[in-house]
Amino acid sequence: METKIASQVILANMNSMNNERLGDPSAAVGLNQIKMWLVPQKTEHDLDYDINHHYFETLLRSTLDELVAGGYIISSINESIEDGDPQMFSLTQKGAKYVEELIVRGDEA
Repeated sequence: METKIASQVILANMNSMNNERLGDPSAAVGLNQIKMWLVPQKTEHDLDYDINHHYFETLLRSTLDELVAGGYIISSINESIEDGDPQMFSLTQKGAKYVEELIVRGDEA
């Protein structure tokens, strides 16, 4: 499964939110917000459009796992999950640096 584009979308949006909050350490993003960035939304009048939710759920989970394993984002929930606590994700310094490198590479192209 190709997660490169999904990773870039997540990191770019998290970086944008981080910049708006000027490095606020509480600039965490919930899983539902990340889904809004990745999963296409059905329009109001498009009754025949069928979104493959299983594909996007798998893509989202794979992408988040790769980003956490790579040290680009961190999760607020480790091994001890309290009932009702939402899983939040925050951009790391490594993630912010990677986004800046992508921007520079994009400007050079």
